[in-house]
Amino acid sequence: MKKPMRIRKALVASVSFFTLVPMLIAMAVSVVLFHMETSSRIRSENMRVAQTVSSAVELFLVRPLVMLKHVRDVAEGIGRFEEKRVEGVVNSVLEDDPLFESVLFLGENGELMVAAGPMAMAHDHPHRQNYSSSELFRLVRQEGRAFWSEPYVSLRSGESVISLALPWKGGVIMGIMNLSYFCKLVEPTRASSGAYAFIVSPAGRLIAHPDRTLLGEKEAFISIPQIIAGLHGTSGTYSFNLGERSVIGSVLPFASNGWVIVSVHDKEMAFAPLQKLERLLALLTLLVLLTAMALVYRRIGKITAPFLALTESSRQLAAGEDVRERLEFSAYLEIHDLYDNFQSMATAVRSRERELQDRNEELAVAEEELRHQVDEYLRTQEELRSEKKKLESILACMGEGLSIQDRNLKVMLQNNAHREMVGDFTGRSCYEMYDRSDEPCVNCPVLAAFKDGATHVVLHQVMKGETIHYLEVTASPLKDSSGEIVGGIEIVRDVTGRIVSEKEILRLNQELEARVIQRTSELEAANRELESFSYSVSHDLRAPLRHISSFSSILSSEHGDRLSGEAKHLLGRIVAGCEKMGRLIDDLLELSYVSRHGLKRGEVDLSRIARRILTSLQEISPERGVEVEIDEGIVAKGDERLLEIVMTNLLDNAWKYTSRKEGALIRFGMQMIAGKPVFYVRDNGAGFDKSYSDKLFVPFSRLHGQEFEGTGIGLAIVQRVIHRHGGKIWADSVEGEGATFYFTLG
Repeated sequence: MKKPMRIRKALVASVSFFTLVPMLIAMAVSVVLFHMETSSRIRSENMRVAQTVSSAVELFLVRPLVMLKHVRDVAEGIGRFEEKRVEGVVNSVLEDDPLFESVLFLGENGELMVAAGPMAMAHDHPHRQNYSSSELFRLVRQEGRAFWSEPYVSLRSGESVISLALPWKGGVIMGIMNLSYFCKLVEPTRASSGAYAFIVSPAGRLIAHPDRTLLGEKEAFISIPQIIAGLHGTSGTYSFNLGERSVIGSVLPFASNGWVIVSVHDKEMAFAPLQKLERLLALLTLLVLLTAMALVYRRIGKITAPFLALTESSRQLAAGEDVRERLEFSAYLEIHDLYDNFQSMATAVRSRERELQDRNEELAVAEEELRHQVDEYLRTQEELRSEKKKLESILACMGEGLSIQDRNLKVMLQNNAHREMVGDFTGRSCYEMYDRSDEPCVNCPVLAAFKDGATHVVLHQVMKGETIHYLEVTASPLKDSSGEIVGGIEIVRDVTGRIVSEKEILRLNQELEARVIQRTSELEAANRELESFSYSVSHDLRAPLRHISSFSSILSSEHGDRLSGEAKHLLGRIVAGCEKMGRLIDDLLELSYVSRHGLKRGEVDLSRIARRILTSLQEISPERGVEVEIDEGIVAKGDERLLEIVMTNLLDNAWKYTSRKEGALIRFGMQMIAGKPVFYVRDNGAGFDKSYSDKLFVPFSRLHGQEFEGTGIGLAIVQRVIHRHGGKIWADSVEGEGATFYFTLG
């Protein structure tokens, strides 16, 4: 029976429910409709912007195509092809409309014949430069029509550009155009609500974006599935993440050249007015509810006051007290009638009470005795019921299967898990469950438990359809209060997954061991071949170099008086080239040594190594006044020989690139970043352009010209050593102000 509720509480709850629920439903419907309308508006606006940008791009693309065809026609109209005449005519055309930075004329084999335009000087495009391997050149030659290239960074201007190419006299004419023209097409789409449009190339690079610093980027867009779908010709409006922001974006393929136009709205900013409306509706609902509750509470208090008084009169009647009469009980007629009936009932009750009092005294003794018997019976029943519920709850929540069997192996009880494993066999023999047999199992654990009173565990195989399942059965004896065994208890666990996993792990371990042996053998053979090759190259190259250097020195010293100045200069260049080749061989051997040398980790004093290297450099060049700063006590764990190679290369570079700096400074130190030690070598020398930092650690790649000596191997060796230690290396620089190389060790 449910607990009674007060009338006032019930009325307040009912009024509140029938007031609040409709308001909440109305508010929810309004919010959903506003949300749908806002989403529809944004999607429609996005697609409209994307179509507008598409039309603008289509109109704009006519201009460079027409202009490049005009340049081609002008060049063909000259007659006999002469580089200076073609260059002059093209430059005059470009002066009238400087759409292209430069125009290149390529022969049928890809050789550069003429380069014209404000950003194309003759010395920037030597005629020996060849574009036959260019994807753009290949496409134009094969298809015989115009093609656009992927965006790239111009080495001349340092800005993002794109090329348009047309067929020309068996070759190709190529116009290079700054991407800022395309950015102007999408800049008007930027709005204060976080809306803008951008253009993506078939390779996923940005062609146009209101933020011009992002031009040419690829990674942030090629990983978005919706943009990838657009690159494959699918248009539509979607919700997706652009960086760390959630946006609603429309993707529209540009059919003529495979570009994709994307128009997006920032979700958070677009739905901000809707969120304000939701908060306003919630506040309004709360105010209405509180006002209604206050008014209802006051009104219901007046209605329920007579009932409370009637309740008090009932209590007095039940307690045998005199019920006090009231002249005006309530303002409601129904309550007046109820009170009159209550007074008549109270008189009748008092009369019957006197009649029953005598009978009650006679029954009191019998009632007391019966009460004791009933209490004892109820207490016993409650205890049995409680124990039964506990047992049922325990059996129901057990993940393992449980069955109880009598001395004849008949199943008396199964829980749900046990039925799911083997089926319902209550009242039947247990060996019918597992082996579908008419006799007990040979290794029956229950029979074994009956014999010795201990616990036994066996593994059963059970067929479920076409599949074998493995069941682990644990059997224990069931005893009565006197200690006699009256049955057995089985706990069953389905261990099919574990058995299958163990077999699979065993098989995989055997395969892995065989692969490890094979790969180890192959690696050892490869290392032996590499070592043999390194020493062979070192020996076979050094002998001819020594001969060339020696013979050149003999010619210069013994026959110098018969040689011209230019011949002596060339002999000097030969000797210097031999020396540089020797250093290159040494660096290659050192790179090979770093790759195959086994790590011997230990405590390495990097401060001591840095001091020794810089002292040696100062002794070699005492005329240089280089200021040296070395933090004391910098110790790292690693291979001392390999770490000395790292420090030597980094400090040699710092010494070399500060050679033309007044007040040169070289510093070696350590700082903590994210709880890890980071070592650095800093100088205030020549520095480098950070846009080419990805070439720093590529072998034979140098960012400086012949003014600084070097083979281009040193930083590749440093990176190889750092990676072998499980660390990483990176650099920061400002051209003309110095560079800092950071590295960590795993």
